[in-house]
Amino acid sequence: MRYGEAIMETSRMKKNRVVMVYPHQGFSGTYVKHMPLSLLYASSELVKDGFDVKILDTRTVSGDWRDDLKDLLNDDTLCVGLSVMSGSPIKHAIQIGRFVKSINPDIPVVWGGPHATFYPETILRDEESCDFVISGYASESFHDLAKAMQAGEYPRDVNGACWRENGEIKTNPDTQKEFEFIDYRDIPYDLIDDFSHYGQLDQDKRIFSMYSAMGCPYQCTFCSSPAQYKPIKGKKWVPLKAEAIIDHVQYVVEKYDANYIYFIDDDSFPSLEHVEAIIDGIKERNLPVGIGFRGARINEIKRMSDEFLEKLASAGTDIMHIGAECGSDRILKLIKKNCTRDDILECNRKLARHPSITAAYNFIMGTPTETLEELKMTRDMMLKIVDDHPNCIIFPPNKFRPLPGTELYNMAEETWGYKMPNTLEAWSNIEVEADVSDQWYEKGMVQFCNLMLIASYFIDNKVAKVTSGKTMFYKMIRLLNFLYRPFARFRLRHGLTGFLVEYWAYRVLTRTFARIQGRLTKVAPPA
Repeated sequence: MRYGEAIMETSRMKKNRVVMVYPHQGFSGTYVKHMPLSLLYASSELVKDGFDVKILDTRTVSGDWRDDLKDLLNDDTLCVGLSVMSGSPIKHAIQIGRFVKSINPDIPVVWGGPHATFYPETILRDEESCDFVISGYASESFHDLAKAMQAGEYPRDVNGACWRENGEIKTNPDTQKEFEFIDYRDIPYDLIDDFSHYGQLDQDKRIFSMYSAMGCPYQCTFCSSPAQYKPIKGKKWVPLKAEAIIDHVQYVVEKYDANYIYFIDDDSFPSLEHVEAIIDGIKERNLPVGIGFRGARINEIKRMSDEFLEKLASAGTDIMHIGAECGSDRILKLIKKNCTRDDILECNRKLARHPSITAAYNFIMGTPTETLEELKMTRDMMLKIVDDHPNCIIFPPNKFRPLPGTELYNMAEETWGYKMPNTLEAWSNIEVEADVSDQWYEKGMVQFCNLMLIASYFIDNKVAKVTSGKTMFYKMIRLLNFLYRPFARFRLRHGLTGFLVEYWAYRVLTRTFARIQGRLTKVAPPA
């Protein structure tokens, strides 16, 4: 029985349990796990209103997650909510929804998260086990949807809701015009039973993710943020009050034994004064935490003095994620990074004077109109960055993916006739590091991209930097890194793309991992 058929079921009015589930995150999710902040935010209003909310993070389940989920489903279950990103999480979300329906077809399944925000109708069109989709910020809208369910009503007045009604897909547009601010005291951290699961590799860090600012003021042509924040009234980057952030840090340190704070802002540094106030406050209160920043740009690092960077380091900052993107000035201008190749190298040398802060660089390969020669410029920059700053990290470069609403998507569509995936199955087969489209590639670029991807795991000695080798698995990984690193650097420096068996082995590894996850998520079609 679908939700629409049972919508007037009076017993639903008494149901009060909401089960929130976080799917597997693909290959990259094996070595980095941050707490499911999206589920906590989406649950905040429900918890305040007295709903019985339970969270199941399938990434932390040892073995089959189905028994754990089945234990949470009972006669009082109002719905099951999923936070879904594009790529392999879609595949697992589908299996979770179908498993719920195999237990009780009357339990509504709700999708939220990044993929649901951009493609709500396609989810309902392609997957029968999904009953509702919530686009955009979900704390209030998901609460409103739950209240509508309790009343046995369709969510006709719920912002950003999408549902089926009388065989048709109905959609309420997301009319949210402001950023979602949630007071740290309203974040229901207590829904998480064990915080020890969240960290990266084998490091002894209890990581708490949080925001110091909302939005992004820049217009990068490959990034979805400008389109996402376009409806927001006023400024597109809004810092939170420094005092509130410091209070938040102190709160999670004292109550949950946090020892590491990871600021997940799109960009933390448009205002250096804002960041300085935060780190000064953390140091003044003598809070024993490490600090990491996800968002930093080269044009911002140019404004950072050595004194500022030293202050960051002394406050516990050990990593900054930096968007270098490429080594071609023409491409940097095309993607609106507000910097040049020389700026990137200069900033890297500046950061090298502060080795306790790991400079972690992001790169993009295969931007429309990029030539093989320009791709080799990015290769040269990667190697130069490592040589100039031995403590830096080169993240595996992303193969460019056109995102709807971006300038480069329009270019790819108009010039090469690119069409984005239009089914859930197609979206579920996309991984961050996987092939997307080579329609605009010069001959030889595919092979060179594959070489850069494989070499990036080894050229910077990142395995030795970010693991302590406590377990046999990581000891073996460190040995592999030690043995292969010189060969990887030689291959990359000389562009030796022939007989790249390493890429074949990498693909076998990721596909094997996907099959293992698939066996854990295999269930019957929805009832």
